[in-house]
Amino acid sequence: MKTEVWIQALVLAVVSLVQAGFCKERELSLQKYEKTESSWLVCPTCPQATRVRKRKKLEWCASRCKKDKKFKCRAFNFEKLSRTCHLLPFDRLSPGAQTQNNVNFTLYERKDYIRECIVGTNGQYRGRRSWTKSNITCQAWSDNSIHDHTSLFFSILGLKQNKITKTEENFCRSPKNQGRPWCYTTDPNTRVEECGIPQCSEEVCMTCNGEDYQGRVDQTESGRECQRWDSQRPHRHPFQGRTYRDKDLKDSYCRNPDHRLRPWCYTMDPKTPWEYCNISVCDSPGDPSVNVTTSCVQGKAADYRGTVSMTPRGLTCQRWDSQFPHNHSYLPQNYKCRDLRENYCRNPDGSDYPWCFTTDPHQRRASCTQIPRCDALASQKTECYRDNGEAYQGTLSMTRSGIPCGDWSHHINSRDPHSVESHVLLEKNYCRNPDRDKNGPWCYTSSSSRLAWDYCDNMHVPVLPLVDLTAPSTSCIVHINTRIVGGHQVHGSDGSWVVSIQRENNHLCGGTLVREDWVLTDQQCFTSCVPDLKDYSVQVGLRHLNASSAHPRLHILRLVCGPEGSNLVLLKLERPAPLSEGATSIQLPVRECHIREGTNCTMYGWGETKSTGSSLRRNHPGSGSVANPLPPCPPSLQKDNGGPLVCQDHQRKVIIGVSVQRTKCASSQPALFVNVAFYSDWIYKVFKHYPS
Repeated sequence: MKTEVWIQALVLAVVSLVQAGFCKERELSLQKYEKTESSWLVCPTCPQATRVRKRKKLEWCASRCKKDKKFKCRAFNFEKLSRTCHLLPFDRLSPGAQTQNNVNFTLYERKDYIRECIVGTNGQYRGRRSWTKSNITCQAWSDNSIHDHTSLFFSILGLKQNKITKTEENFCRSPKNQGRPWCYTTDPNTRVEECGIPQCSEEVCMTCNGEDYQGRVDQTESGRECQRWDSQRPHRHPFQGRTYRDKDLKDSYCRNPDHRLRPWCYTMDPKTPWEYCNISVCDSPGDPSVNVTTSCVQGKAADYRGTVSMTPRGLTCQRWDSQFPHNHSYLPQNYKCRDLRENYCRNPDGSDYPWCFTTDPHQRRASCTQIPRCDALASQKTECYRDNGEAYQGTLSMTRSGIPCGDWSHHINSRDPHSVESHVLLEKNYCRNPDRDKNGPWCYTSSSSRLAWDYCDNMHVPVLPLVDLTAPSTSCIVHINTRIVGGHQVHGSDGSWVVSIQRENNHLCGGTLVREDWVLTDQQCFTSCVPDLKDYSVQVGLRHLNASSAHPRLHILRLVCGPEGSNLVLLKLERPAPLSEGATSIQLPVRECHIREGTNCTMYGWGETKSTGSSLRRNHPGSGSVANPLPPCPPSLQKDNGGPLVCQDHQRKVIIGVSVQRTKCASSQPALFVNVAFYSDWIYKVFKHYPS
């Protein structure tokens, strides 16, 4: 009894193995065919009729067409509803054959017969080329009139003369699949010549990373056979032709639907999911600038070549050639056609929008959705406002830094003590001026953004003047011929509000501590309004730059740029600055004022100052006095940028101006200072929305 059960089990196992092998053989048979949907092939003039097999599976049709030795099957039409095979003794390249549209059929053609290139290295070729590389017509294999070739010669080469006589005509062939295809020629002086048929890997070259490659290579670089894209065996995958219509996922040909380094395919080896394919690169990469845009995104977002380098939430982008803080494979040398320069937003992987890796270790990548689409930009009306924009009711909803505006409803009548109580209608996330800001309409941004709020872009903003100490002005300084002359080291606690802004521990600019955790300085000290702040630090209470290495440094938590044309920035420190005992405080002007003639005003800085008849170099906080006509000399050199102009107002010292850089040093040009009083409303507004 046990023996009988054992025999039954053995028989079942054998049957299962045979069936599995037969199914696998049929599945492999379909790999050899090129598929054309909603088409069938007809040939009214072909001598041999088609053979019809009803109610058969698709795999059976492919296997039968390959195995039928009495009937040289080159293709078959598969009728989908009735599951009928129409085996064809011709293909699309046969004389008289025509491919016609027919929604009821799907055409399958043997790849061997329709491709004019060589797969692999064995020289196997079954196409219809019948001339040599020097354009000499081939002699028919059944003809011995020009060049005699006996049956003995054929037997040595592994070809049967009668088989070639009936089916091969004068097509180029490679006996025993060794070497490149050749033929006997019709030129009496040239017996044999190669036909110059290229490798399939060379027939169609690829540009860039091969995203547009549509050649017929169907083997991987290691020689493995590619799996059909419309098959889920042996590997399941998401790349279906109906969802990737523009990727030409035809049959088992190598493609690059997901923007990898080069074309690839799934393999028929169950242990090897996928491999790259060996495809030659075109000598001429084409013109990658045909559809390039720099200020907006159109069509394929991969064509954007602008210089936006921050995310909508204010994070700085990581450089593409850097692996810190995020490791990645999108290196400039791997994606030469994607312009992966600097840290600009790009789209190397076919995403919906340009993106970048961020410099935040906790957020790997982010889409740069603040870059507008070109069609939306073209349809957008030019919007402007009068005066300070209180009456503006347009639909602009983007800040000047490219960050989308947040909804006003999140900031009005909420528990937020800094919510806006508006005198205008605050709709959705449109730019408005609810607090009568003299610098124009603004909006809140995302709560997770580095910028809590910002002024709006693409709006008419009047250019506001800097303070010129050599001409009449509406600022606090009204002297006509005032000059700053002389220079000396400050004493005691005077100038304790002057700070040293440093980059990589080297002095960069001066600045003024206007609150215990806020510094006011010149915007030109930074590369942009969204720099990488980890490289910057601030030293407060420093008496000499030589002692900088032993003095504590405060990191900058955030940077807020002033209104357009102001040249000002406010820096929020990571913690309140430690002030020494006896240090005096600096006052901000509450409103615009006028300083009377003779008022004592001093410019503080770290740079070089000339006095009458001598020159003084200082690396400690110094000052220059405001006086009446004396030889002109600019005190604001590179190290003085951002330093304060301070005036005595009764018992307090008030910061009146911020020194900004001039184009030339030690010239006859007067010093320039930003009128701090004009921007006092902006300064207090920043304090309000970024509380300590």
